[in-house]
Amino acid sequence: MTCKSNSFPVERIRELYDYDYETGFLISRKSRRQAGEPVKGGLNSGQSAWMVTLHREDGSRLRTNYGRVVFAWHYGRWPDGSIDHKDRNPRNNRIDNLREADPALQQQNTRNFNYGAIWHKGNRIWEAKITVNGKIKHLGSFDTQKPAQETFMRACDEIGREYLPPYLFNDRYVPAERVMGIR
Repeated sequence: MTCKSNSFPVERIRELYDYDYETGFLISRKSRRQAGEPVKGGLNSGQSAWMVTLHREDGSRLRTNYGRVVFAWHYGRWPDGSIDHKDRNPRNNRIDNLREADPALQQQNTRNFNYGAIWHKGNRIWEAKITVNGKIKHLGSFDTQKPAQETFMRACDEIGREYLPPYLFNDRYVPAERVMGIR
């Protein structure tokens, strides 16, 4: 599926804006706003994505995700998938906080993500699962939540750190007790 923003030329973004790497803001050059002012955008109706309005040369407008525009400005191309904010703050559009993400990676970077542990109500057990390349991999079934979460985190160590919520982990395994206060 192609996003509408992908049809907006990246060259036009660079014509309209500069980018401030310290603040993460686009800086207006030629738009209707006063030149040199940060383009702050606003939240969409669902309050989940910071949005910006791009002005085409023909006068039409496109309202799109601010992080996608910053990504396109920086890399010279639109992202292949969605944009994920590592710190989960839609206003923090510093390039080092943005990454391309598939839906599974975005889901794992949410407040309600339970570190790979899923309660199976019918069987009354905890299951550990991870999604890699769009495929769900079952890691095991457990009587309690803690071993399911630890199994998930160890699997992340083996297949890639990007599956762990990045705001909690550096480059090493952190025991579940320390991260989540599990006893």
